[in-house]
Amino acid sequence: MSLLLILGLLFSILFSNIILLPLPFNQYAYMLAREQIKQHDRAVQGQNNLTSEEKIVNLYFQVLRANDFISTKNYFYPSRPIETELENITNSRFYRFLTLLPKGGNLHLHEFQVLDRKIFLESIKNSPEYDLLYICDQNSCLTKKYYLNYFKNNIPPGWTKVKNSNWTISEIVKKTTLIGMLNNLEKPLYATDTEARWNLASQYGTFSFYADLVKYNETRFNYMKLVLDHALKENVQFLEFRRGFFGNLYYFDKNGLQISINATDELNSLLKFKKKYLSKNPNFIDFIFIIYSIRKSSKDKIKNQINNLINLQKSYPDLIRGYDMVGEEDQGHTLLFHSENLINAFNYSQISNRSFNLLFHAGETNWPEKHIPSNHGDGVSTFENIYDALVLRTHRIGHGLSLAKRPDMYKYISERKIAIEVCPASNQILGYIADLRNHPGIVYHRSGIPIVLAGDDPGSFGYNQLTVDFYLATMAWSLNLADLKQFAWNSIEYSSLPSNRKNQGFQKWRNQWDLFINSSYKLACNQSFSNVIMNISDILPAYGPYDKSINVTLFGSGFEIAICKNITCKFNEKETKGMIVELNEIICPTPLNNNRLSTVSISLIIDKKIIQSGLKFKFISSLSVIDDGTLNTTTSSKSNKLIVINKETIIILSILIIIWTF
Repeated sequence: MSLLLILGLLFSILFSNIILLPLPFNQYAYMLAREQIKQHDRAVQGQNNLTSEEKIVNLYFQVLRANDFISTKNYFYPSRPIETELENITNSRFYRFLTLLPKGGNLHLHEFQVLDRKIFLESIKNSPEYDLLYICDQNSCLTKKYYLNYFKNNIPPGWTKVKNSNWTISEIVKKTTLIGMLNNLEKPLYATDTEARWNLASQYGTFSFYADLVKYNETRFNYMKLVLDHALKENVQFLEFRRGFFGNLYYFDKNGLQISINATDELNSLLKFKKKYLSKNPNFIDFIFIIYSIRKSSKDKIKNQINNLINLQKSYPDLIRGYDMVGEEDQGHTLLFHSENLINAFNYSQISNRSFNLLFHAGETNWPEKHIPSNHGDGVSTFENIYDALVLRTHRIGHGLSLAKRPDMYKYISERKIAIEVCPASNQILGYIADLRNHPGIVYHRSGIPIVLAGDDPGSFGYNQLTVDFYLATMAWSLNLADLKQFAWNSIEYSSLPSNRKNQGFQKWRNQWDLFINSSYKLACNQSFSNVIMNISDILPAYGPYDKSINVTLFGSGFEIAICKNITCKFNEKETKGMIVELNEIICPTPLNNNRLSTVSISLIIDKKIIQSGLKFKFISSLSVIDDGTLNTTTSSKSNKLIVINKETIIILSILIIIWTF
């Protein structure tokens, strides 16, 4: 039996592809194995790629995040309905810090669902258009209750002029945003009742209240400027807008009649607007449009829309960069249903010199894979939109929540560099993810799938801030600065910008990032943390070789007082230079002990202040570590007192045992 065990061990060592960690049969080997896992984890998180200044800012970032966690642990915002916690979120100190972080671009925004409606209505109130503003608020408004529009004459029945009426902006916002509606319900909706939440939004026109206002030429461009200005205030430098088809604008003639503006004139005006805005705001990268169809539409309608879009895109490739299908996936047609027309769009994308991409909403559902077919009799489940999006070479996937159930597809998606547009706040308020700690976005990110954080429809939900999703994701998933830096980079790399403008975009973002790091570094180093008390609670390993320097990790709390400070580690009277690597970890190299076996006290000196640990470190003569060949980067040399048993040693010993057995 022992012979079989030995042969089995030999076979596994010689032929197994499994990389073994050092066997933790003593504390030193345990520490080496643990550090290897942590180094791998830090590499996955990108922390190893941060500059020295960024590492300091990351520590300060973690301090702010931890303080927010401690103060909100009992009512953790990402685990509670955003409709009740939005004000608390935006008032937090950590949130304010995140607004300063250059976020790159926001790649999933429905153009006329972005701006906070309070800000939008206040801008109208301060414009000549306020005299023309009416609200449909009477009993005859059966299908357009609380809709807003402009009229110069021929006022339809049921509409009330807002000016000098009892309507206030705050009351209109409550009636026309999803957060306002949810907070006004007598009986709250279940947190994961997506159908009820979508029905509420659809029944009362959450996504349509303001549609007529932005058809008016003056308001349309004022709205656009407000959106871009507020994005820049939150350090978002690039926007990809989802929107319907062009050609719906109008202006009033001198007789008060609405005169239509065709798609070509609208796009020409947008080009002029863009040129002017970019010249006045050199830090802004760009804005572009992804045109969508409604997935409930008929095949004939989609066919005509795609044909018209292709013709228009050829003339305006700098503005129109792609195509999508939108609407509640569980209630609309699948991509397979529209596949014949989508093939036409795909074929055009392949000959467009990368100026036109397909970018599909797919997997925005929380139903199991085969549980619910389309309500329109398509014959396949909502989940299978993922399949068709991949077949059609989608440039990105919008939401992709259902992929959480298919980790077998992660490698396929990551290898093809398909980014997922993750919208935490939207997914929560629409009932897909009640507790954002369980959102699959973090799993996608850690699995190597590129993700971007996006806002979806913040204005229609009831807020304006694009930082909300960054706060929720950071707190719910315990993200660090390296993660957010990666998301910002992804937002440009996986955008629909042409290559030359991507390069310009990276440079503009990098300029802002460097300024942010420089100012945040100074802020971090100027913190006194006077109310913080450092406590050193543990040490690993607690012993090591006397004639070889190894890294010892001190664990504890209050280590933020060491940020930007000189750290000296004392082993009795011998000193080495320490380094803070996490808010709860300081690394101390051991000194050479001149052939003396002894037990010493450990303390720290932080800028001349001595901090006693109450812990001991023991210098010993030898250590044994079973090494599978992965320790070379951890142990700089192999002392004759540090016995390292590698694979070859095990093989030789095993052969000798076999010979001895016979």
